Amino acid sequence: MEADTRWMRNAADDCDATANGIRKLLTEADDAVETLNRAAAGFDLLGGQVELSRRFELLNKLLRDELEEAAENIRFCASKHDGNENFVTETWHALTH
Repeated sequence: MEADTRWMRNAADDCDATANGIRKLLTEADDAVETLNRAAAGFDLLGGQVELSRRFELLNKLLRDELEEAAENIRFCASKHDGNENFVTETWHALTH
């Protein structure tokens, strides 16, 4: 059975790209909070947005960490598959020649 390690590495790259996209949401969220703070100056709801922002940042980090770990694991597996394939090929060649 042959693993498609190119596909695996592309999937890892997709995980990295998604993590970067999620990271960029932090800037958009910060901009939205600033807009809200200006628009709602003096209202009680501003205390709640601090907690909401904190939770969003934690969730954002959790998602990025999970995606980055998945990318690392996929790349590790692809590398191991390539190594195993090379070992089998070299061993077969040594036994038959």
